[in-house]
Amino acid sequence: AAGAAGGAGMIYYLHSTTQDERSRSNINSKRCPTFPLINKEPLPLSITLRLRYNTIVSCESVETEEQRFERILTYHRERIGQYRSEWEYRADSSATTATKTPSRSWPDNLPSNDDLPAMLEDMKYCSRSPNFRSDKEYCHRLNFRVAAALLMQYDEGSQKKGMGILRRLAEIGYSDAMAYYGICLNEGRAGLDPNSEAAVSWWQLSMDMYGHPQSVYELAVAKYTGEGVAEDEVEAVRLFALAAEQDHPGAAYMLGDCLLDGIGVEMDRGAALEWLVRASELGHRGARSRVMAVLEKKVGEDYGGFTDASRQTFVQHTMFSADENGHIIQRTATLRNKIGGGIGG
Repeated sequence: AAGAAGGAGMIYYLHSTTQDERSRSNINSKRCPTFPLINKEPLPLSITLRLRYNTIVSCESVETEEQRFERILTYHRERIGQYRSEWEYRADSSATTATKTPSRSWPDNLPSNDDLPAMLEDMKYCSRSPNFRSDKEYCHRLNFRVAAALLMQYDEGSQKKGMGILRRLAEIGYSDAMAYYGICLNEGRAGLDPNSEAAVSWWQLSMDMYGHPQSVYELAVAKYTGEGVAEDEVEAVRLFALAAEQDHPGAAYMLGDCLLDGIGVEMDRGAALEWLVRASELGHRGARSRVMAVLEKKVGEDYGGFTDASRQTFVQHTMFSADENGHIIQRTATLRNKIGGGIGG
């Protein structure tokens, strides 16, 4: 019997057999329902799914990457006016900065400087609060918000105080603190020297324990850049996908960017555009700029060595470097805006 799959996107032929039927030569086939992604992961040109009752489903693409991209491109070009309105896009701007979104998406609940003194006082009596009696993580959240706010202050004394609070929270296993403590170690906050290796350890632990989306994203960036850990673009893309599935805007942007350029994954411009649009919907300004540049790209126009008007990727710039075994490898370099976890990315 023929199996089934769902979604909208690629066109496939379906071949399905049970274990008994696999010994026969006559295999039933029909056209698969179309879909661009399975669980939001890039779909290769041929896939095999194991269904219930030991059924094997194999789908082979009858739509090329170019055809799929043109179809998805047409779909989104028909909505370009909607995107302009929703994202307050300005054609004369290098990014959609008109939209009122914060420059960094996480942590996204920092208290104001006016509220900070009262919150510091509340910390002293947190365990006596009615909020704590009904919500055991109340004190952890309060301490985390205070620590994050102190780390944003200009004086080193406040930063060190915030770092101490954050470290204690991380050490008792509070997931947000583990992720942010890694960020602070990586950036060298509160007068510390940057320590990317220690940062990676905290992100890895937070990901393993909780699947924390910010930690997954930060670990993906580390593997993408080779900072604090061996560079591994394939693993970076896998981690970007994991965080993107949890609606992390920066991860959705980077997943789309990698798919668009074929970095760490087979190039799939259609899936890339879908992820970039998703990142845009989540508020990522860099993604919005990239989407509009892709949708407005004119065939034959000279973009000065870049792939499109966003100026985020070179058409081609070959570099040579050595891998961990000393072998010379060829790489295609790309120019990117700062990789950040933020909405403004």
